[in-house]
Amino acid sequence: MPPRIAVLGLGNLMRTDDAVGMLALEQLRADPRLPRSVSLIEGGTLGLDLLYPLDGITRLLAIDAIDAGAAPGTLLRFEGEDIADLPISKSVHLLGFSDLIGAMRLSASAPHQIVVLGVQPDVIAWGTQLTATVGAALAALVESAIRQVQEWSSEMEQSQTEVVLPLISAITA
Repeated sequence: MPPRIAVLGLGNLMRTDDAVGMLALEQLRADPRLPRSVSLIEGGTLGLDLLYPLDGITRLLAIDAIDAGAAPGTLLRFEGEDIADLPISKSVHLLGFSDLIGAMRLSASAPHQIVVLGVQPDVIAWGTQLTATVGAALAALVESAIRQVQEWSSEMEQSQTEVVLPLISAITA
């Protein structure tokens, strides 16, 4: 199966800064720099219900509001073993996300690479607008997501080229 990239937006659109992951996903959907082959998945607060949509994904970028105790609006990045240290006690979705990744690992279907990008929220309360601080960080979050996806896409293209070129050489020799 060929490598596949997915961007997973997490959050609740009715809970102020908690919506940042879902709003970033909306902006990514409209951005022409994002390769068409990338799957954009509205994860919301679904948790284990995302097992099927993520099946076959080899590189996963999750975007969410993450309360890591940083200054509001701070961009956060976790990958590799750092994902195990995510502050799950402060986010319902990260607990669900942690369970999701654990279930995928048990079934040997976990993505090979996982990156979580987030923003430190200022306020998590009922409401449909981001706070000014988190709203100001949204563009940088989207840019970080685009850079990550482009890096993965470039790596995948290079690895496919490396595999194809020797085959072509063998045929023409």
